[in-house]
Amino acid sequence: MNQKQFDERFSNSASKEEKVSLLDTFAEELFEKGQYSAASKYYEQAFALERQANARAYFAGQVGICHYNEGDDKLALSSLLKSTRLFDPDKPEFMPDMYGFVYFHLGSLFEYHGKIAKSLEARRICEQYIDSQEKDTRWMLYAGISRDYEALGKHDEAIKYSQKAIQVLSDNDPGLSYLYESMGNNYMRLKQYQDAIKYFSKVAEIDPHFERLDEIHLKVANCYGQLTNDQMALQTYQKILELKQITGKRENLTALYIRIAQCHFRLQQFEKSLLVTLEALRRHPRNNQERAEIRSYLTTNYYELGRYREAAQEGEQTLQLAKRFPNDHDFYFRMALSYYKLGNQKLFARYRTLCKRLYREDSWNKYLEKLT
Repeated sequence: MNQKQFDERFSNSASKEEKVSLLDTFAEELFEKGQYSAASKYYEQAFALERQANARAYFAGQVGICHYNEGDDKLALSSLLKSTRLFDPDKPEFMPDMYGFVYFHLGSLFEYHGKIAKSLEARRICEQYIDSQEKDTRWMLYAGISRDYEALGKHDEAIKYSQKAIQVLSDNDPGLSYLYESMGNNYMRLKQYQDAIKYFSKVAEIDPHFERLDEIHLKVANCYGQLTNDQMALQTYQKILELKQITGKRENLTALYIRIAQCHFRLQQFEKSLLVTLEALRRHPRNNQERAEIRSYLTTNYYELGRYREAAQEGEQTLQLAKRFPNDHDFYFRMALSYYKLGNQKLFARYRTLCKRLYREDSWNKYLEKLT
């Protein structure tokens, strides 16, 4: 019905009930067309005319959902909370589907504003009425609960709810890639790296154009690194590098070169690790921490190649950038060993003491003590 038809029918309505029904119908039509601001005005008129508690709760909820879709979070929150206060399951015409739907939107609002505990509380109330919700609401609710649990560090619960969301969707649903990514993230947090690889791989399999595919490949490589499967990690990092070079994106690849250098080093491919390190330095790392980390591979690789003087010299230059940096364990022990090989007992003793202070429980300290 158009505006003229509505106005005529509304002016001819004989009863309050008929007016409320007409307002509800017209507002719904406007809502379906995406005219949320206009729809909210008619829902508000219906709310003003209605006297039955649960019906008033319904209209307040619809007003809140309109404001939510308009992006007016403040008005949305006010109306949705009003709706929850008005709903009464023990009174006539209680609408469990709308009651759950109101809490569904509250959960999204609270999550967006960083109120994770409140978001989870709202979504768990919606879950009590899950059977009355449509398919899209069901899987998005489960996915939202999963995100809340992930944010709260409860990764087992997050995985459980991602699995529930997956069960709602069909095999070709685009939402699956986001759920598989969530599963991978949570398994990674639990240090269950094989399972993380499984779900990250599913993302790439079902959606080759996934918006965060670079991140997915990187996480897979990191998982292989944690499993000390350095060969698979290296292959994955190299694949990422090739993809980035093909796309020609102007971005800093130093962190990726660091991981590749690290893999070559662990595989005892010291010459290759050294070449990758030099290439990374040529690309001008962004900050001293990153520059120190990549430079440290000059020291570790020169040591392993028997070039002890170069190892020590590069190490001293590295420490002018930063005293501590990621993955500095191998660096400090090889600085000590380089000075030992050079016969510089004073500097060997200094770095041996430093290693003992930095890595108290490391078995390498016992080896250094034997060299005294």
